[in-house]
Amino acid sequence: MRVFRRHVISRLAVVLCLVLSFSTATSAWATPTNPTIEAKRKQADAAQKKLDDLQTQLEMRYEELAQIEDALQQTRQQISITQDQLTNATSQLNASEAQLDDRAMSIYRNGQLDLIDVFVGAANFEDLISRIDLMRRIGRSDAALVSAVKDARAQVAAAESSLESREAEQVALRDQARDKQTEYQDAYNEQRSYLASLNSQLKKLIEQERLRQERLAAARAAAAAAKLKAAAARNTARNLPFDPSKLGDPHPEALAVAKKYLGVPYVWGGTSPSGFDCSGLCQYAYAQIGISLPRTSREQFHAGAYIPPGRLDLLQPGDLVFFGYDGDPDQIHHVGMYAGSGNYIQAPCSGDVVRISSLLGRIESDNDYVGAVRP
Repeated sequence: MRVFRRHVISRLAVVLCLVLSFSTATSAWATPTNPTIEAKRKQADAAQKKLDDLQTQLEMRYEELAQIEDALQQTRQQISITQDQLTNATSQLNASEAQLDDRAMSIYRNGQLDLIDVFVGAANFEDLISRIDLMRRIGRSDAALVSAVKDARAQVAAAESSLESREAEQVALRDQARDKQTEYQDAYNEQRSYLASLNSQLKKLIEQERLRQERLAAARAAAAAAKLKAAAARNTARNLPFDPSKLGDPHPEALAVAKKYLGVPYVWGGTSPSGFDCSGLCQYAYAQIGISLPRTSREQFHAGAYIPPGRLDLLQPGDLVFFGYDGDPDQIHHVGMYAGSGNYIQAPCSGDVVRISSLLGRIESDNDYVGAVRP
């Protein structure tokens, strides 16, 4: 018995480490939180949404500016082309006007001789009329040519003026778009800095909460270890047999069966999926894998290899965990099935349903865990 007592007590440090590891693992799975953290997280989420909206608006401003810049470039290209056309039209007009001036000057200088030539050279009166009409038409043709060139030049000049007006408008639009882009860029940068500040505050709050929870978990682990020590001492006094070599293989498949009935209502004396009590759930689950268990929790406590309360490190999914009044193994009143990670599945009591609960939490709060059995 002294050897067994020394063996149990030597394992208490292991138990304490295990309880601590369960507590810290549980806190690691879920990010620590509290009302202050949740409020700060909502604030950060809202800030992130606003930043995303500003990003979208900024992208739209970039797109609008690019379109205006492209339109302005096209207008300037058209102005360049129009200016070339205006230069050519002006050259043509100058040439036509010079030609007309030369003809007018020639008529002015030699008008009488030309008319004499027309009269003298005419063979008859009809020929004379024809020659005079020809001279008139030549004059009208030259004048019409000059007029047409002037009209073309005027149209080109008008087009240039219109394009220059459009250019001025587009330059104004571009400047406005640039101002708007700068405004959104400044707002985006400011919001990004604000969000970074919120995230930094949130990170600090989470770290503070994590440390607080670790301190609480350590205190809870110490309390649980003390209770396990007391339970181990009581069980040692009763000389419950414990031999790790006789544990055999665990039965996680029994746990898999029990999990299928999560949410099934508790029914006193229930042994079927229509309703279970605590021992009925364990008996049914093991029956589905071909292992027969007694009906009551007290009988099931003796239906396998015993695992003392101080050896949480040996628990495997499917092991049966037992609870006795005031931690007394002679007064067992409840049984569940170990589910891993410091939890167990149970059919708790009338009005409740089959659910997964914290074994460590129960050890801490109720002080009634008396050990486990591996069927």
